[in-house]
Amino acid sequence: MLKLHIRQKIILGIVIISICFGCLGFISYMNTIQLEDEVQLIERSDDLSNQILEVRRIEKNYLLYHDPALFTLGLDYINKADSLLQELMGKFNKLDKIQSGKKLKARLTHYRGLLEQLKNSPEKSTLMDSDLNTHLRETGQAMVELSKSISNYQRSYILSINRTLRSNLGLSMIGFAGVIACLVAFLSTNILKPLREVQEATRRISKGTFTPLPIKNSHDEIQQVFAALNSMVEQLAKRRRQLVQAQKLSSIGTLSSGIAHQLNNPLNNISTSCQILEENQKGKDALADRMMHNIMQETLRARDIVKGLLEFSRESEYSPGPVEIGMIMKSAMDLVSSQVPSNIALSSEIPEHIFVHADRRKLQEAFINLLINAVQAIGEQPGSINVTARMDSENTIIRICDTGQGMSPEIMERIFDPFFSTKEIGQGTGLGLYIVYGIIEKHQGSIRTESKPNEGTSFYITLPLDKEHKL
Repeated sequence: MLKLHIRQKIILGIVIISICFGCLGFISYMNTIQLEDEVQLIERSDDLSNQILEVRRIEKNYLLYHDPALFTLGLDYINKADSLLQELMGKFNKLDKIQSGKKLKARLTHYRGLLEQLKNSPEKSTLMDSDLNTHLRETGQAMVELSKSISNYQRSYILSINRTLRSNLGLSMIGFAGVIACLVAFLSTNILKPLREVQEATRRISKGTFTPLPIKNSHDEIQQVFAALNSMVEQLAKRRRQLVQAQKLSSIGTLSSGIAHQLNNPLNNISTSCQILEENQKGKDALADRMMHNIMQETLRARDIVKGLLEFSRESEYSPGPVEIGMIMKSAMDLVSSQVPSNIALSSEIPEHIFVHADRRKLQEAFINLLINAVQAIGEQPGSINVTARMDSENTIIRICDTGQGMSPEIMERIFDPFFSTKEIGQGTGLGLYIVYGIIEKHQGSIRTESKPNEGTSFYITLPLDKEHKL
């Protein structure tokens, strides 16, 4: 069975209604035209009856006064009546009227002949008692009755047309009421009821109850709305889980910031103690001197890492200025180095003295997200991450290339969408690349991606050079 959309059903209903009312209007129009023609016919029929009555009046006067002028006038009326009858018979479309017209024409012809005989009769004195006179009167009476029957038939036919018009009007009103009832039932069942279900579903969604709607096999817009709403509910549930995970990571970041603050004191104590011991034991034991120096260097390294972690986690306003790309990238690589497994080689080839106009913390955050994304893309397989940079007259182009799994064109179209992630639930929030895109855009730069499945991924970041350090 052909499945129609609601829009197609409505259009089909409008077409059917239009055809029905068009046909009804056409029939009514034709009936009115026919009624007008019949009214004109009955007027002509009345004229015919009047002509025949005039013939009978002249007949009586002629028989009374024997005036030859009346005879001539009577023949003129008969000729006019015959012409009028001939005109009417050309418009008769019913067999009864045609037969009556033929009978009347025959009577008119016979009556004319009787008048001719009466005119030529030598027995003027015995006209009143002759058979010719009787026959003439009988023929005239038959002519009157036939003309009246034609007029009466026309009147009854007009009444039948009028009844037909009233019946059509009644049927059209009944049909219109039926169409309205069907339309109301259709709207209530196929539109209003599903809309109430959608309204109830949105109310449940606002309360946090994500219950999918049952989808009927109707293949219409309502089914599409239900499917879209179910998809939205599924995405909302997924986004909620991702937001929970993001909140956990935010809490971990706050906790890490507090731990970093607490680590500063023992690191400072270790550094001070190491310096005192190194000064007291300097030159006494070469191995001890070397070990003290190593302890001091690792303490300073740990302090730099804690300092970088504190700077990364600290909330700050956007405050751009001239910063060196190499230094920011080195700080970002130091912070993510603990998350880089031994199977991944992390390298950087950034020339010195490339300055951009940027917020150091925000740009560091973008680089960290890209490096972590590259590490996760490689996974447990051996691979490498290489960072390079070059300058032109206006911009610097930073390239972060990994040998990971790569991406399909469909995934590449969505990687900067918020909450979009190809990782399993709990492995990512889908916000990392979205944040990177926002940071780069904030710096009036651009970011693009080149990737193929199983061939790795390259991110190209273009940032404007600081005006004081352009080529």
